[in-house]
Amino acid sequence: MTKIVNSSDIIRLAVCSDLRKDIILCLFESQKSLGDLRDNLKISSTTAIHALKELEKGNLTFQEKNKNYGLTNIGRVIAIKLLDFCNAAEVSKKYERFWLEHDLSGIPQDQMEKIGWLKNSNVAEISSLDIVKTHSYYVNSVKNAKWIKGVSPIFSSDYTKVYKELAEKNLSIQLILSEAVLNKLIEAMGTDNLKCFIDNSRVEIFVTGENIKVAFTVTDAFLSLGLFNNNGVYDITHDLTSTDYMAVRWGDELFEYYQEKSKKYKS
Repeated sequence: MTKIVNSSDIIRLAVCSDLRKDIILCLFESQKSLGDLRDNLKISSTTAIHALKELEKGNLTFQEKNKNYGLTNIGRVIAIKLLDFCNAAEVSKKYERFWLEHDLSGIPQDQMEKIGWLKNSNVAEISSLDIVKTHSYYVNSVKNAKWIKGVSPIFSSDYTKVYKELAEKNLSIQLILSEAVLNKLIEAMGTDNLKCFIDNSRVEIFVTGENIKVAFTVTDAFLSLGLFNNNGVYDITHDLTSTDYMAVRWGDELFEYYQEKSKKYKS
């Protein structure tokens, strides 16, 4: 009969020991022999066996007839959450200043829970005086995209030109703008020109009354995320960027969140 283990014991087994945590994550990849665990984790057989016995008592691991060790169903669930936590911790520490010094209220809880998906990202520090370099980097990152989605609470005439050029390549472009940014866009282009631009391209513009606290662009292969400083001023000097699949997926889901809160602009 399987012994019932309470939640505090599972937490102690999985979290309170780096060795047991490492064994769980190692077995999550695949079943391992004692020798595999010993070699992968650089530990002695005695040390591994002691930890494995504790994990087995906690119903997290088991030993096959062929002597290989594996995770139970509960062990796999714990491994998934452990891996997610480790990724989130890595992202938080790696970009510590970025998260501490910016307003994160524009990132909904569902996406905060998936913040570990941004593990393979970089935070670029950009000189506020080198606008040309910033512009060039952005253009180079999106020019070969198959599709582009963006959310913007700030207006830039430079990026308006970029999107005009991209639209000429018949790209699918979806933009979510705050009401203030949309008004500035209409003022810059004129209502008739904006209507002509939308009617003759694959560009869709959405507008939201939300007080957006995040600016980002996501394509099929790129994510660029900008945030406001804690003082309420948009930070043009720092961007989190990534070409990693999971980061792109994270950005796409964030776009869907804002799209649900917006309405399509009809000129």
